Amino acid sequence: VLQSTLIPPAPPAASLRTSPGSALEVFHASSEDEAPPSGVMQEGSRAKLTSGSLELSFANGVQAIVRGPADLTLQAEDRLHLQEGTAWFQVPAEAVGFEVRTEELTVVDLGTEFGVRSLVDRPDEVHVFKGEVEARVRNGKTPPVVLGAGKARTVLAGIRLKEIESDSSHFLQALPDSMPYLHWSFDEGPDFAAAKGGHPAAGDEASRFEGLENEQAFGRGTGRFGEALVATGAVAEATSGWGAVQDDAPRSVAHWIKLSPGGPDSQVVVGWGSHALTPFNPNPAFLTYLRRVDGRTVTGVSFGSYMVLGTTPIDDGRWHHFAVVYTGRQLPNGTPELTCYLNGRPEKASPGFRFDILSPDEPGAYSIRTIRSAPEAINLTLFPVEWDTGRSNHMPLSIDELYVFESALSEAQVRSLHETNLLR
Repeated sequence: VLQSTLIPPAPPAASLRTSPGSALEVFHASSEDEAPPSGVMQEGSRAKLTSGSLELSFANGVQAIVRGPADLTLQAEDRLHLQEGTAWFQVPAEAVGFEVRTEELTVVDLGTEFGVRSLVDRPDEVHVFKGEVEARVRNGKTPPVVLGAGKARTVLAGIRLKEIESDSSHFLQALPDSMPYLHWSFDEGPDFAAAKGGHPAAGDEASRFEGLENEQAFGRGTGRFGEALVATGAVAEATSGWGAVQDDAPRSVAHWIKLSPGGPDSQVVVGWGSHALTPFNPNPAFLTYLRRVDGRTVTGVSFGSYMVLGTTPIDDGRWHHFAVVYTGRQLPNGTPELTCYLNGRPEKASPGFRFDILSPDEPGAYSIRTIRSAPEAINLTLFPVEWDTGRSNHMPLSIDELYVFESALSEAQVRSLHETNLLR
């Protein structure tokens, strides 16, 4: 008599869940017909988090919160390869020896709480919050270093560790109940220049705009919701300490704006990244701007050498809601997948154009690389003067309810911001 025995599937090495608005793909090492169910990772599983955040619960008790964009592979139950991303780890005593690898670092837990940053445009980092870890440079010849609570290191020249200040603001310690964003209402109060929202930088000094105290350039007025920031037209900027969204990661920017006819031919409203366009980095900045076309002012967006203009004039002295959403992907024709919205509806835009002389890509291809780490790069800035060299005046305008998201909003979410100033 032949008897068959059902072998239960191996328990998952880790379970996962994402925050609202996250974009996640999981690839498994097993064949398609043996693939684990959704929401789990086995040895060899790879997760690519384009935007949002991810919680990992390991079978050995390790907990991790990962901020996107991130790319990680579960090499074993006690070993994670973090190719890209910012991750916080809490390791119980029974899981001592848990290991995190990046392209530059190997971090071995000695019973602790720590964070690892694996970034595309700067050296990798390790930050220790409790207990101890052992850290070493993967390609270096220096011995490993034991780091205690409050200590942090970055990789220097790819071969050794350099001490840096530990900073917990980069890391999420719980899965947020909303997508990462910062929101400046510009309403009266002690935090007039600071941001709120679901991003780790919310409420931190890094989110505060410096320069708004310049009474010659900025004032207060009645906003679309509450109060608004009024720019008088003087050439002045307000800068934050937040580097905003980097590389080709998804992003959305939304704000209300009011202006009258006249003024300069162009005006950057919100921008960050590098203003130095070169053949090697043709798209190192991200800007929303205003431009006069046939005597009227329309909205626009730029990645540096690639630009898109709207077609609806907004210089009528009324409030208009503008939003731009970039998914982090390219369309089949090679252009960035982005949508501009005006007053809650997709805005008819002119065909995108670029300065081809600056781009080394194949015809029709556009590599988006918003750069924060270059010496000339700027953090999130209102009305940045870096793009206005030699200008004697800006457009007099009012701005209200500025949102910056580290994710791509849906049309329904943009419409909700327009109608209620809330994300539903």
